[in-house]
Amino acid sequence: MTRGREVLTNELEGDMDAITAISVLSRWVHVITACVLIGSVFFLQVVLPAGLRGLEPGTAEGVLARCRRGMKLIVHSSLLLALLTGAFNAWRAWGDYSRRPGITHGVFGLHVLLGLGALVLLMIALAGRGAKPARQSWITVSLLLLFLAVADASALKRLREWAHDHPRADRIAPVQKL
Repeated sequence: MTRGREVLTNELEGDMDAITAISVLSRWVHVITACVLIGSVFFLQVVLPAGLRGLEPGTAEGVLARCRRGMKLIVHSSLLLALLTGAFNAWRAWGDYSRRPGITHGVFGLHVLLGLGALVLLMIALAGRGAKPARQSWITVSLLLLFLAVADASALKRLREWAHDHPRADRIAPVQKL
C-alpha cells in the first residue's frame, strides 16, 4: 500500500491531483449554481413583471404560471447542488477556517444562514400551484439575501486566504528538534 502511494505521489508531483480537480469543479458548480439562482430570481421578480405589463390578464397569468413552474425546478436543483458543493467546499477549507476560527467561522456561518434562508424563503414563496400575492415580497427578500450571501462569500474567500497566510501562533504545533 505504501509503495503504491509513493508511486502515485511521484507521478502526481507537480500535477493537479484528483482531489484538487474535484475541489475546483465543486467551487465552479457552487458559483454557477449561485449565478443561475440569482439570475432566475432577478428575472422572476424584476424582468418578467415588466415584460408582462400591457398583456391581457389571462395571458400574463399563464406566462407567470409557467415561469413559476420552471423557477421551482431551479430552486430545488439549486438547493441540492448548493448543499452538496457547499459541504464539500467547507470540508476542504475547514483547516484554514480553523486557523482563525473567531472571524472565519462567523463569516462562514453567516454565509450558510443567508444562503439557506434565501432558499427556504423561495421554496415557501413558490409553494402551491398559483402565485400568492402575499408571498411576492418574500421573493424580493430572498433576492436580497442571495446578494448578501455572495458578498459574504467573497469576504470569506479573502479571510480564508488571510487565515492560511497568518495562522495564530498558539495554534501552530511547535517544531520538534532532532
